[in-house]
Amino acid sequence: MGTLILRETHKALIEEMDRLEKQKKQTSIKIREAASHGDLKENGEYHAAREEQSMIIYKKQLMQSHSPFEIVENGQITTDIVGFGNKVAILEEGKEKAEDYYLLGPIEFELDLYPLVVTNLSPFGQEMSGKKIGESFSLNIKGDDIKFTIKTIEKVSS
Repeated sequence: MGTLILRETHKALIEEMDRLEKQKKQTSIKIREAASHGDLKENGEYHAAREEQSMIIYKKQLMQSHSPFEIVENGQITTDIVGFGNKVAILEEGKEKAEDYYLLGPIEFELDLYPLVVTNLSPFGQEMSGKKIGESFSLNIKGDDIKFTIKTIEKVSS
């Protein structure tokens, strides 16, 4: 099974990978130009460009590390129980207002497309999965058992 990813996120991922590839090529040019100035030990432009290149490569590798992908279409997302692709309002015990969480995958988290992304593989995501509106679950956070109650379940909207 591949990493779950929304169709819209997959499009955004492809765009981001293309952007990073262009940025990598531009940075390679910067490295060559800076290297042509001589002494690399004290060449700040060279070292800055190499560091930028390393970050670009790291980002690409991080995103590629989640493949293969299993694309989830909007029509596959249900709202009868909590699952991948849901926006879930959850009330934490002792709080007055429910907070919205987006149960998605690591790519949605990496691309920062939605606020408060909870990955489907995290303990919080696994505990909320399969719950219906009105059902509760507990999670041990820093030694305390915290109770959460599902208030609403919707499809995420991009």
